[in-house]
Amino acid sequence: MKHLDISDAQRAELSGRSLLAINSKGQEVLHGLSFEESQFFVDCARQMPAGSAELDRYADLTHKHEAARFKIASVDDESTGEEDGPPRLPGKF
Repeated sequence: MKHLDISDAQRAELSGRSLLAINSKGQEVLHGLSFEESQFFVDCARQMPAGSAELDRYADLTHKHEAARFKIASVDDESTGEEDGPPRLPGKF
């Protein structure tokens, strides 16, 4: 398995927040990102980039990662039947 170049503490934090995944190539990644994108992302999180192109890419990857996490959470809610609000009785709206 190919791990991201991050500290054990950072890995533990990301894992504890369910942000890490293993892709089909056996690489450690952030949800929704490729291995290279994930490494760029964690590098930027460690030290914010100075260039505007890098900041734009970091922002784009942040949105891509958050969209993937939202999709996972939505699918999980649907599969467990969890909904916002009290359960409804059949025929009641």
